Amino acid sequence: MFLGVDRAGRSVLSKRPPSNFAFPRAESTLLLIAFGCTVGPKLMIALDEPQVGLAASLAVVISDVAFFVGIAFAIALAYALRPSRRIARGALLTVAFVLAWSAANAVWLRMTGVQLQVGIIPVLMKHPAEFWPTVQPYVARPSGVLVLGAVAAMAVWVAWRLVSPAAVLPLRARHRRRAILLAVVLALTAPLHFLRPSRYDPSILSQTLGFSSHAHALWSTLAFGWQGGSPARAARGLPRAGELVVGLPETDPAELPNIVIVMLESTSYHASALGDESRDVMPNVARIASAGVEFVNTHAPVSQTGKAVWAVFTGTAPDLEPDFVEAVLADEVYEGLPSLLRRIGYRSAFFKMAKGTFQCAPATLANLGFDWAWFRENLQDPSAHLGYLAGDDFRMIDPAFDWAARQDGPYMLVLLTSVAHDPHEVPAWFGAVKADRHERFVQCMRFTDAFVGAVDRRLTELGLVENTLLCVLGDHGESFRRGARRGRWVPYEEVIRVPWLIRWPARLKPGTRLEWPCSQLDVTPTILSLLGYDLPQGGFAGRNAMLPADAARRLYFSAWFDGSPSGFIENGRKIVYWPHNGELFAYDLAADASELSPARVSGIERDRSVADILSWRRESRIAFAPRRFRKRFLYDHWWTFSSGRYARAYYVPGLATK
Repeated sequence: MFLGVDRAGRSVLSKRPPSNFAFPRAESTLLLIAFGCTVGPKLMIALDEPQVGLAASLAVVISDVAFFVGIAFAIALAYALRPSRRIARGALLTVAFVLAWSAANAVWLRMTGVQLQVGIIPVLMKHPAEFWPTVQPYVARPSGVLVLGAVAAMAVWVAWRLVSPAAVLPLRARHRRRAILLAVVLALTAPLHFLRPSRYDPSILSQTLGFSSHAHALWSTLAFGWQGGSPARAARGLPRAGELVVGLPETDPAELPNIVIVMLESTSYHASALGDESRDVMPNVARIASAGVEFVNTHAPVSQTGKAVWAVFTGTAPDLEPDFVEAVLADEVYEGLPSLLRRIGYRSAFFKMAKGTFQCAPATLANLGFDWAWFRENLQDPSAHLGYLAGDDFRMIDPAFDWAARQDGPYMLVLLTSVAHDPHEVPAWFGAVKADRHERFVQCMRFTDAFVGAVDRRLTELGLVENTLLCVLGDHGESFRRGARRGRWVPYEEVIRVPWLIRWPARLKPGTRLEWPCSQLDVTPTILSLLGYDLPQGGFAGRNAMLPADAARRLYFSAWFDGSPSGFIENGRKIVYWPHNGELFAYDLAADASELSPARVSGIERDRSVADILSWRRESRIAFAPRRFRKRFLYDHWWTFSSGRYARAYYVPGLATK
């Protein structure tokens, strides 16, 4: 017989052992599972690093030990103060939330290599459809089905225990002793996390896992609200089409060049032949660079395609919030390259073989003033689809040049590739998909280069090369160094440094290499300046990159999600700020091109740099008055809807196309 309590709290004898002692209580079991979900993936990643020993691997979980001991201490203290079923239900709800968070973090950590931040949760909740294609391949595996089954069973169990919690022994002394023991363990483990070496270790242990803890995520959110966010956020207004005062070119309209811009998905400077002359991965890109102007030192402000599109075509910094505010339907077109070219008779179109539903791309392009937009849904041929997002980029060449030939007059034609996007698949006609992830990526680079060559051949066949301004640039890169995982969330140079070249045989000297600091923000003012526009001093965040720039020009950058590192490059020195714990690191890019030996920055320089970075983040926020709901039919096929800072698009087939 076992001593227990009835629903009124009276001591009774029972044939069932009370879960407090003979068996762990429900919340204790869930807390142990959550702890395993937290430390298991971290240890797996750390032990996968050959230079990381077992002792160092265990060090990365010290803060997690303290975090979970702290939760267990709080529960034991609550039981010591008031051992009741109400406390049992509260403890179970708390631990169930921790388990859900830990499980989600385990998936996120295995996919990205970094801690799930609290700021990502609103994005996951508001835009689940955007993340489902990324998660779906993992869920479809047998292991994913088992995990989902286990999650469903556990949810049922938790619901049952909430309705009928196990009896709580009213023995406060035992609960107090347990709370005291846990308090001692907490006091011993909590300070250990802060005993880090003063010199930064470039391995994944310190780069990501050392900052990946629930304690950091919780603290950075509660104490700092991403270090300077709500409610006192700066915001900027954006000029609408026609509001920017510019001097128009005096060139005869008949002499204006056509503009063809090819944006290369996931293509960094390092991945191209421009970044490594010993490689022949992208010979067409290298050939076009040698026939025009190459901007050697170009960086992306944000390592995300939608943000790169905004930076390129407005010449202003994108909104750094992890949402799709650029796609929220605007009452008037934003001023940018399409609207400014329209003043002198240009028409514009944007083609890409990626899904138009992804991040509501039709609305973004309509807001930017493009006259036409075309996506893989427009092709109406699923056999051209690749992965969950991309498609055979060659299939958009004919529709793109058909559009260009339908009217007289100059045009701007933009083509954005998609094949190099995760999961890095090429069409069957190009070759069998490689097994190794990096080999697949290199194969995609070769495919992307072949696409650039095909576009250039089409220009040659049409006799348009001489008076066509051809611009080729990357949207962002991707890291494949050990431990980088889906390495766009750590701003290595292979992630944020991109190729950029312009060829215009009628005007530009071939073989020109410009090595001063450049940015994607410079693309619009540079093209407009080449055409003869007289631009205002304060109209763009970017500048005419054809003119020499001071080496001290500061270029800010950021990853996309809350809690991701941000920083700037200045005088060949790269400053990276990690908001998880407020650390600031400096890289000497000339002496340490691989970014393996940064120095920790402290004191006045640290405070000033962090303040500048956070100020830049706040000021990037776009100010607008969103309506609760609005809709618009765009480009003959797309119903688009927006509410607040979120937008969605739906393709409507069967209508007339342009």
